[in-house]
Amino acid sequence: MVTVASLGASVVFAGVFDLPKPAPPDRYGTVLIDRIAGAGDSKAVVFSHWRHRARYSCRVCHFELDFQLEVNATEITEEDNRNGLFCGACHDGREAFSVADNAQCARCHTGKIESDKAAYKKFAKGLPEAPYGNQVDWVRASEILNPKYSLQREEEPISFDKELSLDARWFNIPPAVFSHEVHGRFLDCANCHPDVFNIKQKTTEHFEMRFILEKAFCGACHLSIAFPLDDCMRCHPGMRANK
Repeated sequence: MVTVASLGASVVFAGVFDLPKPAPPDRYGTVLIDRIAGAGDSKAVVFSHWRHRARYSCRVCHFELDFQLEVNATEITEEDNRNGLFCGACHDGREAFSVADNAQCARCHTGKIESDKAAYKKFAKGLPEAPYGNQVDWVRASEILNPKYSLQREEEPISFDKELSLDARWFNIPPAVFSHEVHGRFLDCANCHPDVFNIKQKTTEHFEMRFILEKAFCGACHLSIAFPLDDCMRCHPGMRANK
């Protein structure tokens, strides 16, 4: 019997969900920060996730430095940066080039999303490959790159390896599997709980693909930054056995 799962993920979702078209690997995860800069005299800021996640965990920016997960949801001013907040926490002239150095402004204030394909190709060479997103398997790559988990050097990931099996509501779609251990390498518990997911299993309402595609739940990261939703089998591994 032909089942939904046996048709393969790409066939199932192509006719049901309007998945966003991902950017090319060198620009995947690159965002334009223009909440304030783009509205004033300065050009909007381009931010490349692949350049930064090679050196720091997502937790550094989205927990310790208090950047919201949604682009442009955080109000970032030049004064804040010069006082060591947000970008200024690292761009201080010691960890990275200084936000106070006016000669460096054009490196970020480009006003458009762009990338250096040659630099990206050089960066990605030798890293574990993946079929989607940056075409880098960041879970495996993190073991090679060893990004800083915290700006506070004594911080380490919480040891919590519980794996969840989340039943799908569609007939014959295998469960999604969620690894706390893997996500804990990159994020803090507070990034997901309680605002994104209820801390009690199976109590998060409306946890469905249609809402994920609206940037809720997993979609907060897995639409344009973490591997995209095109890679269905990364979350629904049972599809591999049925395709």
